[in-house]
Amino acid sequence: DVEQRFDIPVLGIIELLDKQKGPADDIVLREPHANITENYRAIRTSIMLSTADKPPKHILVTSIAPQEGKTTTAVNLAAILAQSGHNVLLMDADLRRPRLRRIFVIETDTGLSTYLAGTNDIEFYTPKGIEHLKVVPSGPVPPNPSELIGSKRLQDLLASLEDKFDFVVWDSPPLFAAAESLVLSKMLSGTIIVTRAAKTTYKELERGIKSMHDIEARVVGV
Repeated sequence: DVEQRFDIPVLGIIELLDKQKGPADDIVLREPHANITENYRAIRTSIMLSTADKPPKHILVTSIAPQEGKTTTAVNLAAILAQSGHNVLLMDADLRRPRLRRIFVIETDTGLSTYLAGTNDIEFYTPKGIEHLKVVPSGPVPPNPSELIGSKRLQDLLASLEDKFDFVVWDSPPLFAAAESLVLSKMLSGTIIVTRAAKTTYKELERGIKSMHDIEARVVGV
């Protein structure tokens, strides 16, 4: 239905995880042979084949509204890319409601926000048991997230990452919750929109896709 209505590819479908099996955030790491992990492998393949030349290096993962699965998708996508041998950076660019620090139990008071504010250099953290994956948490919630994301410091960061990583997966706020996602979608090489069955409406998705097309951002798929 999405492909017919909006002429945008559906990269894959992630089944709902039974809550008794634990959180879905790191399911790829905990259950490498589960069906849901195969779902993420299929999405990885779709991204690799999304262009004729090379897949997008900087992948923004966003959703239309909260609670639709964007952070879960970003974490598991980064993990599945790293498992295939690529050097991957997972960046928490949701400066309003960050979650990566808690998911990976990173003990630090710095992150993307403090780097963009000019108070420290960027630091990469290595999660336990995951080769080829680095994580940058969001840092403290700032009073001006939109200004920080739109700053020259972020452009400088993008340039510095070019030779360090094969893929950079960016977790961002939902499109309708903050302006930063649109700013990032314009700057980065491709955006994935995460939707949730029986929650995201076609009207909401249409608005989100239109807002990205209006600024000529590249939507890789849903």
